[in-house]
Amino acid sequence: MSVPRYVEKLTPVDEALRLLKERVKRIDDTLTLPVWEAQGLVLARDIVMPHDHPPRPKSAYDGYAVRSSDTPGRLKVVGEAPIGEVDVGLRVSKGEAVYVTTGAYLPEGADAVVPEEKARVEDGYIVVDDSYEKWDNVDPPGAYVRKGDVVLSKGTLLTPFDVVALLDVGVGEGEFYRPIRVGIIETGNELFKPSTPEELRDKVLRGLVAATTGDLVAWFVGEYLPWVQVVDLVTLPDQLETLVWYIGRLLDHVDVVLVTGGSGPSEIDLFYRLPEALGGELVFRGLFVKGGRPTSAVVVNGKPIIGLSGYPISALHAFTRLVYPLLAYMAHAETLPPIPFVWARLTKPLSIKRPRPIKVKLSYSGGTLYATPLERKMQHSSAMIALSMADGLALTMNKEYKEGDEVLVLAYRLPPGYHSPSITF
Repeated sequence: MSVPRYVEKLTPVDEALRLLKERVKRIDDTLTLPVWEAQGLVLARDIVMPHDHPPRPKSAYDGYAVRSSDTPGRLKVVGEAPIGEVDVGLRVSKGEAVYVTTGAYLPEGADAVVPEEKARVEDGYIVVDDSYEKWDNVDPPGAYVRKGDVVLSKGTLLTPFDVVALLDVGVGEGEFYRPIRVGIIETGNELFKPSTPEELRDKVLRGLVAATTGDLVAWFVGEYLPWVQVVDLVTLPDQLETLVWYIGRLLDHVDVVLVTGGSGPSEIDLFYRLPEALGGELVFRGLFVKGGRPTSAVVVNGKPIIGLSGYPISALHAFTRLVYPLLAYMAHAETLPPIPFVWARLTKPLSIKRPRPIKVKLSYSGGTLYATPLERKMQHSSAMIALSMADGLALTMNKEYKEGDEVLVLAYRLPPGYHSPSITF
């Protein structure tokens, strides 16, 4: 299928995402893993509690396990039941008490705990002045979670906090979708990977370009998409045969291919030739955004090949708006880890015709975070040095913004005082 070189109609992001979802294969391969090895993966099946927790009455305080019917009263201390020692052979009978620590299982016969500070110790006895009811200062069986309860639902991304929670209640295994495998190809005869500062300076001054777009996208994936693995990152020249051969090789072992650069209409741009060369379907050509406009997509046997801009920020812009939600869909991810987006108030008005990233400087005053757009010339995709002058990228929509309106900012630096801790060390 021949594809026109020039982009005639730009596709809105929502429409592009819908078209891709209708054509791509979701990941159905699963792995059964210990939960401590599955952090960052997506659950393929609900985790259902196999037992009550706690399975036995558990002390909520350091103190004395007693029979509630014996309080108030003078009780003989007949032993200790510290946490971790499950079967100490003790039993609390009428008129007796056993010392327990927080989290320890209660000895047989006990149904309440007298906090240590509420008991007076006298020659092997404790004196309890107050009356205690059954399960006072005790977590009874099933107090935290019951057998059969769904602890985590299918589609949940397992976080380190989930691992802590599951291990604490004795759940050590789950079924997870395998990670999505992504290959990234940077294209461009002008690109090079620098090996020394001297080489970098020399080649940049001669008009060559350091290859950074693929690295930026790969960093974003590694930092914020733990259910995705970048398994290949390569820089190729502008040669159709080479690109087609390499994509064909990648499609044998990845789920998604990202091609940066070569997505424009010039003679040396190659992406528009891929559908015919690979026998794939062109899904859309050109995205209704500014900064990432040439973004296009081809699907081959259910696997998407996404063409991104060669400019790092334009590529990342299209990635965050389009590729990120597509990958989440393919991974069955219903919950996602946080990305450092913050809301900030604009210090000047903006007129945006197509959704685009705006480089902004962040400041914090009077409890409010402010975003000041850099000057116009620094907003060009080619003005990469402006990234060091900015603190984040405001993901604006096609609308008129007034001074004081809030914008969503992908922040890579935060100003002094923002979210400062309430304690000092």
